[in-house]
Amino acid sequence: MSIELIPEQREALVAIKAFLLDKTQDAFILRGSAGTGKTTLVAKLVETLEDMHLSCALLAPTGRAARILGNKIKQSTGRPDHDGSTIHQAIYTLTHVEVNEEAETANDPGVRLIFPLKEEEAKVSLFVIDESSMVGDRESHGDFMQFGSGRLLKDIVTFARSRRPGRPVDHLTKLLFVGDPAQLPPVGENSSPALSDAYLAEHFKLQVASFDLSVVMRQAQGSAILDRATELRDAMMASRFNAFSLRPDGKEIEQVDATGAVELIVQGLQTKESNVAVVHSNATALEYNRNIRDRRWGDSSLPIQVGETLLVNRNSPTHLLSNGDLVKVIEVNAESQKIPLGLKGGHHVVLSFRGVTVAFRDADGSIIQTRCYALENLLDSPHRELTPLEQRALLVDFRRRHPDLHPKSAEFRRTIRNDPYFNALQVKYGYALTCHKAQGGEWNIVIVDFESNAGSRNASFFRWAYTAITRAVNRLVVVNPPDFSPVSDMAWTQPAAGSTGLSQLGPQDFTTDPDWLRLSFSPATAPLMHSHQKLRAAWGAQAISIEQLQHLQYCERYTLARSGKRAVVQFYYDGKYRPGRANAITNRLYDGQLADEALISIHALASTQAGLQPDQFIQDFLDRLETSLRNSNIRRTGYKALPYRLRVSFADDVRKGDIDFTYDSSSTWTAAQEVGGPGSSRGLYDEVQRLMSAGGAL
Repeated sequence: MSIELIPEQREALVAIKAFLLDKTQDAFILRGSAGTGKTTLVAKLVETLEDMHLSCALLAPTGRAARILGNKIKQSTGRPDHDGSTIHQAIYTLTHVEVNEEAETANDPGVRLIFPLKEEEAKVSLFVIDESSMVGDRESHGDFMQFGSGRLLKDIVTFARSRRPGRPVDHLTKLLFVGDPAQLPPVGENSSPALSDAYLAEHFKLQVASFDLSVVMRQAQGSAILDRATELRDAMMASRFNAFSLRPDGKEIEQVDATGAVELIVQGLQTKESNVAVVHSNATALEYNRNIRDRRWGDSSLPIQVGETLLVNRNSPTHLLSNGDLVKVIEVNAESQKIPLGLKGGHHVVLSFRGVTVAFRDADGSIIQTRCYALENLLDSPHRELTPLEQRALLVDFRRRHPDLHPKSAEFRRTIRNDPYFNALQVKYGYALTCHKAQGGEWNIVIVDFESNAGSRNASFFRWAYTAITRAVNRLVVVNPPDFSPVSDMAWTQPAAGSTGLSQLGPQDFTTDPDWLRLSFSPATAPLMHSHQKLRAAWGAQAISIEQLQHLQYCERYTLARSGKRAVVQFYYDGKYRPGRANAITNRLYDGQLADEALISIHALASTQAGLQPDQFIQDFLDRLETSLRNSNIRRTGYKALPYRLRVSFADDVRKGDIDFTYDSSSTWTAAQEVGGPGSSRGLYDEVQRLMSAGGAL
């Protein structure tokens, strides 16, 4: 089977081949948004590696993502010997179990399974790590399972560069990180470190090369879903969060309410269509799952039924299942086993086990069935995982059944690893998932419910929305989607009596900004406040705070901080106060990754101001006006751009007047005001408002 690449992909493949042949290079980052053909390129790379007599392992953070990767590579290459594996399966092994039988506090699970790095070295030339946006480096020591150092990215690098006894130099398996930087970062992190050249170089001293795919492949062009995703990605790159729309197109995108969403999922289950609902929280997922089960079985309180879809909530090496996997129930016991347990500290827990047979699709496409116990405690819980007390109860139950096993013995480890109750599948119902759980997966139909208490005009929301909608392959169904444009919140106001409406925004308009005095802005630097406010918003979404700002000659130098780390970045501006080139101040005291992330926002601002602010931004608004006035007698006769204000002149056969339209630092139009006082335009103001509203411009 021949894999055809577009020119950009061929260029990327040449760069990867050069990386593979360069002994000084350690890692390569292949970045690309949805539809740019990352997986197609990886499939071609797999073929190329065979010609180069090199081997590779296909890895991903979750079992679902690993199976999807392996299946796609097999379909593209026509060869059955390319299975995907989770990163954890490839680099960790269980060696011992820590038991604290004296645990009394509610947050102590009493047991910990230790998974250090494998001692044998990797046998392949290259690790291809897909969905690398999900690979974190934030230290996390789980209450129940501890993997290596607790930093997944660090452990990947360490394993790939392991020194073995008797070897004079480190063994090196090269690393290829593949991912979409616009997707959600790892839980608890502000960015995806595995997709950052600077992070890999600074924290692991790796020699890194990279390539960014930007061209949407021909077969993906014309997809309404990918078009909307691309709009969101471009908005994030430009730190511009003033417009969002997922209006139905009659084909790929449709809108329903929550009841309709439930009905669609039930219909899909009946027709065996691949679908899922993606939501903001575990509590919302629980509500959806209950409503779906009520509609499907007639009673949401019924126990697990045959045909049920379950979401695996924790890695289960015993059953070859990973956190995030979806399984189908083939058989189920009519009765569950309820085990009440008293724990030290006066705590009481009831564990509920039910015998089930579940089926899932293996990496090679075959269906695997496994008989096991499902732990039911999470099924109706709004929480993300078992409580430490419930986890400790599993240990107490195991010890009660095996009182003669010494916790530090090899027999204890072997027995607890294979115990069907201690290793019962921890599951939730799998009809609705949080976005983090859905990440790395794809379905023919995806229903996205946008209802949330969080705001929508920020980077976090746009990244969440981008990740959620790109789970859909063929059809996107939206529930409660926000719909706003740069003018949708514009308020039509009248100036106060006696006002001429001639005031212009100047330095005094910024004096109420908290940074005006704190960062020593003055009338001379006031024109830079617009850029400052946009950077502050972009950095704030990344949890980056501004500690200091130095106003130098044609240069703004920022001292930034996040999580105890600091960086100094600066940008230069021209005579019209437009940002240009930017760089970081290097110093051993400063954090390279923080600087790298901060510079991305500056570059995006410079690009935006060069192309969108103010010329294109204002032109877009004028185009909206022209469209609204098209079928009327009113004409736009001129305009004048003022700081944060656009004064537009209107006229018809007998009247003329001016209207001031104002906008803020987030490129959002905020107000319209009749110049000269109420009635000065002799009704033009009111008619323009009506025409813009009727034409959908507002």
